[in-house]
Amino acid sequence: MVTATPIGAGVPRSGRRRLVRGNQAGTTLIEIMFSVVVLSLIMVPVFDSLVSGRMLAAHRGEERMALKLIERKTEQLMQAGFGSVGSDADVSSTNLAAGTHPIDPSIVLNTRGDANSANDVLGLLTWDVQTLSWSSSGDSVFVKQVEVKLVWPSAAPRDSVMLTSLIGS
Repeated sequence: MVTATPIGAGVPRSGRRRLVRGNQAGTTLIEIMFSVVVLSLIMVPVFDSLVSGRMLAAHRGEERMALKLIERKTEQLMQAGFGSVGSDADVSSTNLAAGTHPIDPSIVLNTRGDANSANDVLGLLTWDVQTLSWSSSGDSVFVKQVEVKLVWPSAAPRDSVMLTSLIGS
């Protein structure tokens, strides 16, 4: 007949090993604090790059719109021709008399995609006209140098684009 001997039956009590089972399933406050610090060190730069990227994309959009507006204005002035004169009230004018035009240079650069005009980005669209001429061996050339410039925002300009062209007589 075989009898089972209990584990540790022949070992003196001082030599027995005890398995200590503490609360190993839970987390300590130090582990939680360490996780929060590591997570914040990772999340802050990620969040910052997302915000910076969005601001950069918005700025590039404004810049593209400004370039389109001055190109359109330059084409409009070239179509009007060398001797174009007329009302100089706002940016819809095609006045090519010498000087800076128009009287009211305000233009909406970006509506920000909503109906609230308080959110619009306003700019100042102006064009400066100078008459140039030169002669060579009995031949005279007359042109107008037109420099179209858009600065924005109108309250405190920080950005600008400019396009210069020559319009012949």
